[in-house]
Amino acid sequence: IMAVPPVAAAKVPCRPGSGTGTIAHSKTARIFEDYATGNDYACSYSSGRAHYLSSSEHYTYPLVRFAGPYVAFVMSIEVNEDHIGVMNLSTGRLHNYAEVSPIKEAGSECSGTPVCYVTCPEVGSLALKSDGSVAWIATNFLGGNCISPPGPVIEVRCHDRRGTVVVGSGKGIDPTSLRLSGSLLRWKDAGASKSASIL
Repeated sequence: IMAVPPVAAAKVPCRPGSGTGTIAHSKTARIFEDYATGNDYACSYSSGRAHYLSSSEHYTYPLVRFAGPYVAFVMSIEVNEDHIGVMNLSTGRLHNYAEVSPIKEAGSECSGTPVCYVTCPEVGSLALKSDGSVAWIATNFLGGNCISPPGPVIEVRCHDRRGTVVVGSGKGIDPTSLRLSGSLLRWKDAGASKSASIL
């Protein structure tokens, strides 16, 4: 969980104004940049309290979803996805999740070790329930420092009361196809419809 910076987040205005720039928003909440501090914050309009996310100098948010008192986002640094974040906007409590499993290439040299674990994930879709459960599809590409890369891994993941679980994987999954209806996740795999429950 990220710490609140020295500038107290509570003093940063929650609602849009001349001193801030909205990054993503819903009718009840937003993620925004505070021009005075150079930091990014998230808040719900009902509480009026801004919660620190990151330094806006380094991070972007290519995917953001709001549901209930929660916001979920993909946090990226210098065009590389960093992690999935879910914040409770009532409390400011933030949880981070790894997008995808590392690709293991046995028998190669990677930083002087006999096994290469290289991840360069890209999240194609994101879904959020109003209780804070979250799901996403991510593709994991190998970097150029591995010999004979095995190819991308695509996973459908969710974090719910079971913890973080992989509910689908395969090279045929459409990374942008994830949909959430109630507690049912749906996605496309090689043109076929797949589904799983998010608890």
